[in-house]
Amino acid sequence: MSKLLDELARQQADDRAHRIATMAAEELIRTEGITTNAPDEFEITSDLLDDHMFDCIAHLCDTGNAKSCDGMDGAIIVQLGYFT
Repeated sequence: MSKLLDELARQQADDRAHRIATMAAEELIRTEGITTNAPDEFEITSDLLDDHMFDCIAHLCDTGNAKSCDGMDGAIIVQLGYFT
């Protein structure tokens, strides 16, 4: 029984960490990105594209919470939403 409870606690901790990572990544996109004419779409300029920003964009895209495409002058356009 204790092993089952430990596994449940570990799964809940993993789920919580995943939710926190998703919220933090979205917050970074919203605060650092430049809004475009489309709803929930942000341009991330090339000067902001460091490893952390790439990781956040990849996390959101991998989890179906965003899609991205190349913009002008090395920028990346990120559309937030549910794309699963």
